[in-house]
Amino acid sequence: MMLLRVLYAESLKMKRTIAFKMVVIAPVAVGLLILFVAAQAPFSMLRPNIPGDKWMPLAHLNLLVWAVLMLPLFITLETALIAGLDHAENQWKNLLARPVPRWTFYVAKLLIVVAMTAASTVVLLCGVLVAGAILPRLPLSVEVSFGLPVPWADMLRLGSQVAGLAFLMLTIQHWVSLRWRAFSVAIGVGILATVASYLMLAAGLGGWEQYFPWSLPMLVIARTPQNIEAALWAGGAVGFVVAAAGCWDFCRRDVK
Repeated sequence: MMLLRVLYAESLKMKRTIAFKMVVIAPVAVGLLILFVAAQAPFSMLRPNIPGDKWMPLAHLNLLVWAVLMLPLFITLETALIAGLDHAENQWKNLLARPVPRWTFYVAKLLIVVAMTAASTVVLLCGVLVAGAILPRLPLSVEVSFGLPVPWADMLRLGSQVAGLAFLMLTIQHWVSLRWRAFSVAIGVGILATVASYLMLAAGLGGWEQYFPWSLPMLVIARTPQNIEAALWAGGAVGFVVAAAGCWDFCRRDVK
């Protein structure tokens, strides 16, 4: 019950912040980018020479940009902003002086970031539906078809896998954001890790990217088959360990 109250209070603080707005802004930006690129080069992007609906190729394109670039930066920004609300003017002294267990603040903020990540992925998939309705009506150089029914089950499966594999990355960023007061530390760690994961993908380092937390979401859209189920279990288990360690560190740390 105490956790629910803290969770409600944290959600109220988020309502009018840029962090809340980014849940829509980030996936919409990806959707608009893919829509623009697909409209300019539908042959290379959507492969119209291959028969069948183009829903899944379009979904793969959105999830590719989302997993490789936008999702890591989105989680970096969200965790930093949520922690920054209480780092500013040292609000932790007032919060932690209340008769509320310290762990509830850590877990509540973590749950909010998890919910935001899941919601932003759903918004991204809704953008795929909108793009699929717009592209056939544009004067393209080739014809593309988006038939019915929409393969929502497959799209949701891929989207949920991408979001699930981001859990380990999310718990690390959450810990870093709450551990260090400086906004630049959390942002710097996220950006450097995102660049490192991208370089691993570009260099093709023999599968080492599957052991790097920031690269795990990319496994869903990899060209070679990956054991996604094992990655989800492993990432989830390690993520819970990181969350527990971060919560323990948060509870024992003195606030000055």
